[in-house]
Amino acid sequence: MRSQGHQPNRISFSILLDGLCKQGNLDEALALFKVMEKSRLKPNIVTYNILIDGLCRVGKLNDAKELFSRIFENGLRPSVYTYSAMIKVFCNEGLLHDAYKIFRGMEEAGCLPNGCCYNVIIQGFLRHKELAKASQLIDEMVDKGFSVDATTTN
Repeated sequence: MRSQGHQPNRISFSILLDGLCKQGNLDEALALFKVMEKSRLKPNIVTYNILIDGLCRVGKLNDAKELFSRIFENGLRPSVYTYSAMIKVFCNEGLLHDAYKIFRGMEEAGCLPNGCCYNVIIQGFLRHKELAKASQLIDEMVDKGFSVDATTTN
């Protein structure tokens, strides 16, 4: 791209990062991310979401947690998608307390959980036989106007 006189922008960086993550080339994606951070183009929440999702898919929980923290350090706000990805990976790793802490931290950070977020955390608690907590979250979900469906309990 640069060899042809074109300067990459945030969108082109994000597209490249997405492709690298989907191919499982996380080391290369992280290296490109560092290049982006050092350039005048600062990553936005979409960029972070791409990398966090990629890291979560390959089980790189510590790297995902580090990137999640950097979102706040860089003055950005995680999206519902960001929170859902982090909650899901913590649930998958059996770290339900951490998943719940992130879930509860959403509202404090000004990001309200949606039905998908509720489904992710409820599924995590059900998968790990934490039925009382899952039931409490289902009640809360319904109280907030979200519908319980087959996705919630699968």
